[in-house]
Amino acid sequence: MTGYVVRRILWAIPVLWAIVTITFFLMHTVPGGPFDRDRELPPSVRANLERKYGLDEPLFTQYTTYLTNLVQGDLGVSMRDQRAVTQTIRDGLPVTTQLGVSAFIFATLFGFTMGLIAALNHNRFGDYLGVFLATVGSAMPNFILATFLVIIFSVELGLTDVLGWELFNPRKMILPVIALGMLPGAYIARITRASMLEVLNQDYVRTARSKGLSEFVVVIRHTVRNALVPVLTVLGPIFAVLVTGSFIIETTFGINGVGQNFVKSIASRDYGVIMGTTIFFAAIVVTANLVVDLMYAVVDPRIRYQ
Repeated sequence: MTGYVVRRILWAIPVLWAIVTITFFLMHTVPGGPFDRDRELPPSVRANLERKYGLDEPLFTQYTTYLTNLVQGDLGVSMRDQRAVTQTIRDGLPVTTQLGVSAFIFATLFGFTMGLIAALNHNRFGDYLGVFLATVGSAMPNFILATFLVIIFSVELGLTDVLGWELFNPRKMILPVIALGMLPGAYIARITRASMLEVLNQDYVRTARSKGLSEFVVVIRHTVRNALVPVLTVLGPIFAVLVTGSFIIETTFGINGVGQNFVKSIASRDYGVIMGTTIFFAAIVVTANLVVDLMYAVVDPRIRYQ
């Protein structure tokens, strides 16, 4: 098990390096820069700003300097407000984490419940309902769903607020959580249904039923655990996506989190925030995948020896 963990951790290093390298050079390839304004800056001011942030150096020199600072834990400085990128991320992280975790809980509960109901009621009403909800949820982008939810529940019914976020305030939480969590919830439902149907047709499940065990015991003790393996595989990436991919929902509902700051940094070509946020999001994705690999090894011990 120790060797398995070490191999997975070592794989994370080249992955993060590749993300940093690709993002850095793509960012500098895009036309425009952090000091482009509607009203052009005087050449002397522009030169001084570029010298201050090292943008007058050759591109490869900027790259090696950034890698050196990154290894030391320095993500750089925002060129927009002169704040450390780590502080910018730290300010928006609580809200983004609350939104992502809430959406993950909703997606997991909704997806696993609908998938379980659909599998246990195969070719009956529960199955048709689960498949319908999963299809609709997976076919509708979150920003389209958010628009419909706002029109129905905020504008027409007045049950929820349109903008802002406040933990444990249903009026501000429900719409962003549903809009962000519906797509992954639908995906979890489909994975759960397919996995449960496959396990329910196994010989050992039929043997358990033939021994006179109740359906509840058969499902809980002999079916759910084995059906969870494919579900666990997707939970890690889904969690990472929900925490790191909420910038559209944050922008739609005016939630001041890391995602919204990331969108603003792209619009203003703020190199420091773009790089720092991308690396931060990539680290979350890599960590989530690592946790899933370890959970996978616990559920299926054969994985440890691969």
